[in-house]
Amino acid sequence: MKAIIKKELVSAFRTGYGWFCLGVYTLLSAVVFSIFVLWQNTGYVGNYFGFWIFFIDIVFVTVLSMRLLGDEKKNKTDQLILTSPVSVTGYVTGKFFGAYIIYALAFLVNIVFFGIIVIFGTPDYGSFLANSIGNLLVGASMVSIAVFISSLTSTPAGTAAGTFSVLFGMMVVEFFTAFCPMWLQYVFRYIVIYNYYADFSNGIISLPAVIYYISVTAVFLFLAVRVTEKRRWN
Repeated sequence: MKAIIKKELVSAFRTGYGWFCLGVYTLLSAVVFSIFVLWQNTGYVGNYFGFWIFFIDIVFVTVLSMRLLGDEKKNKTDQLILTSPVSVTGYVTGKFFGAYIIYALAFLVNIVFFGIIVIFGTPDYGSFLANSIGNLLVGASMVSIAVFISSLTSTPAGTAAGTFSVLFGMMVVEFFTAFCPMWLQYVFRYIVIYNYYADFSNGIISLPAVIYYISVTAVFLFLAVRVTEKRRWN
């Protein structure tokens, strides 16, 4: 698994792809931070870690997804990896951690933003910590979903389209749940990953939410391993 992670990171930053992703995330998040924090002259970051930052995360993870399992299939390099001594679990989790590390590196720019609040405003350390933990957990869930979708597709474009559709669909479906039967609203409450973020937004680190996001990440990685393992034997 370590070899896969190293390969992903070296490949991403040597080709400039990783730097491009970090630059895009920094630019977009800076715009959102300016609108919801600086222009509002507030130290409250709950509004910043909201709908628009989630949308940026979706775009960012969608771009990252293009270099996951689908990219290996397109270049036929997955056949070499799947016939090597590397286990399928190590291969899939290595891809996951490679992408997630890039996600976490991009997220570090938020520390710089919070530093601006510390210098010029009144910071709410508890709110920033809770939102940071929550965002990183949601990000892990997003990346694991992207890994699973990439295990089902054969091209980077297909992976990107599927990842964006699923993650964005999860975000907007909440606006239509009011028109659904109660049992369907109950189902959506559990499958829409953003519904569990409310406590983090209010500065509360909720244990059930933490367990939920870790579980979602583990389940989708497990499914990705099973799909990839089936392909290996076929």
